[in-house]
Amino acid sequence: MLWIMRFSGLFSALLVIIVLSPSLQSFPPAEAIRSSHLQYVDVDPNVCNPSLVHVAITLDSEYLRGSIAAVHSILQHASCPESVFFHLIVSESDIESLVRSTFPESRFKVHHFDPEIVRTLISSSVRQALEQPLNYARNYLPDLLEPCVRRVIYLDSDLILVDDISRGGGG
Repeated sequence: MLWIMRFSGLFSALLVIIVLSPSLQSFPPAEAIRSSHLQYVDVDPNVCNPSLVHVAITLDSEYLRGSIAAVHSILQHASCPESVFFHLIVSESDIESLVRSTFPESRFKVHHFDPEIVRTLISSSVRQALEQPLNYARNYLPDLLEPCVRRVIYLDSDLILVDDISRGGGG
C-alpha cells in the first residue's frame, strides 16, 4: 500500500511539472487571423512596398468569370488579403470599373496590353484558344510591371486557390 502512495505522489509531481512547464506542452499552431474586415487608414498603396505579394492575372470579357473567381479565391484564402497586390493585364478598357466595383477593398493596378504586339507572331495553325493575344501577355510582364516589382506570381484564369497565396511566392 505504501508503494501506491509513493507512486501517486510521483505521478502528482510529474503532472504538476508538465502543467507548469509550457516547454513540455505541445499545442497545434494558432490558426491565422483573417484581417480583411479591418479598415486600415495607414495602408501604403505603393506598388513598390516589399511586403506585398504581387499577383498577375489576365482579364478579358471571355474569361472574366473565371478570373474573378480566381481573384476571389486568392482573397478568401489569404491570411492577410491587404498584402496581396493584383496586376490585372487587360486589352479592353472597360474592365477596370467592373473589377473595382466587384473588389472595392482590393489593391490592384490595371496594365493595358496592346494585342497588336503579338498578333503577327501567332501562327494560324494553333488551336483557337491560343489565338487570343492576351494569352501571351505573361511573356511581357517585365515590360508591363513597375521595375521595383522583383517577383510576381502569374496565374491563369482557370484556377481556384485553396491555400494562402503568400506560401507560393518562394523565399
